[in-house]
Amino acid sequence: MNQAAPQKSGEKKRDRALYARLVESYQADRVSIFVDFDRLNHPRSPVWSPWENIGPLLIILVGSMLLMFLVHLILGTAAMVLGVLFYLFVMRPWVAQRVYRRSIEAATENLHNWNLLWKMGGLVITLNYMNKTRCVAPDGDWRAFVTRYLPEMELEGVEAYNNFKRMDKPAQEDKEAARLQDLNM
Repeated sequence: MNQAAPQKSGEKKRDRALYARLVESYQADRVSIFVDFDRLNHPRSPVWSPWENIGPLLIILVGSMLLMFLVHLILGTAAMVLGVLFYLFVMRPWVAQRVYRRSIEAATENLHNWNLLWKMGGLVITLNYMNKTRCVAPDGDWRAFVTRYLPEMELEGVEAYNNFKRMDKPAQEDKEAARLQDLNM
């Protein structure tokens, strides 16, 4: 019983490290995260908004019904047809874009959100330099994908490079000052 608890803690620590590596790679544009709109745009999804999905349809229905009863039946029917076309070709892509943004923000915010969206099957990870290499939720194992395709960054190398650039900066300033003196003479 005591052995199971440390193992779970170790798994959580490993998952957090892999998730941090995934988010870092996403922000560095080494991987892309795609969102399956149809799987995430439903009432049980945490990124679903009822006002975005039901509000426009309700406005179209109420507006066309008012036109049918107050003005003319043909005008109300035409407004309904045009409203449905507007919803399909304008509102639906707009809702898809909003769901995509909310999903990416939620998925890259913390590990809990990532796991929740992954279990729903709404995410796909692809390598930017190899588009055919992908991991599709929920069947794919994102942990194995990150372990295999996203090696850890050598932080010491990055730090050494940044220190070198800082040391090189005064030398560049001296060259610029010498160039300005030559121009003034």
